[in-house]
Amino acid sequence: MIKWLLFDKDGTLLKFDETWSEISLVMINQFVEKYNIKDTQKLKEALGYKNGKFLASGILASGTLSDIVRTFQQFAPTDKGNEIESWTIQLSKKLIKEYNPKTVVIDGLVQTLSAFKEKGYHIGIITSDDQDGTNRFIKDANVQHLIDETITASINGYQKPNPKMVEHFYEKWNVSPEEIVIIGDTPTDIQMGKNAHFKKIIGVLSGTGKPQDLNDADYIYKDINEFYDNEFEWNR
Repeated sequence: MIKWLLFDKDGTLLKFDETWSEISLVMINQFVEKYNIKDTQKLKEALGYKNGKFLASGILASGTLSDIVRTFQQFAPTDKGNEIESWTIQLSKKLIKEYNPKTVVIDGLVQTLSAFKEKGYHIGIITSDDQDGTNRFIKDANVQHLIDETITASINGYQKPNPKMVEHFYEKWNVSPEEIVIIGDTPTDIQMGKNAHFKKIIGVLSGTGKPQDLNDADYIYKDINEFYDNEFEWNR
């Protein structure tokens, strides 16, 4: 019996605001300038930005700040590792404060999550973002009353698609993988579902992922609203 719905955040509940794209590119450009990086194009491709587009499986679309740090470290002098980590974290905070990206939710978000709650499902968010960013989204989207749990990544913690990310969640809620559906817009979300052996794996096309990126999902829907409308299909 399915008891939990674990939703990815960016691209699934939250629209991919163009401001985040701008922040990512500004961060890259400042890193290139500060550390005199020669192969800028190779760096961008390593981060998942190619031919002017963010790749669904790339770090900038579905990774964490720690992934960005590790990539930066690979392109900079080896003796600058700790400095780069501190610099990147501070720059990220500065740019978020400066650009103040808007929280633009998927159309019908509150109504759809409310409808799931009325049916008796527990709702969680599983994201590569940190806890502060996730809390900000929950507050800005006004869904505090609808979210039962948040599973987030941190600089030193586990992240998708590592199944260890949900071990504490299992213990806290006395839940098993067979009682969970994961919903996400990137190949990383789909792989998370496979690695954790969740009951169902759902891909949505509301973010950066294309149908071919989500081939391993059990079902692919336009967005969470279509996911709700097709409950008869995935919950059986």
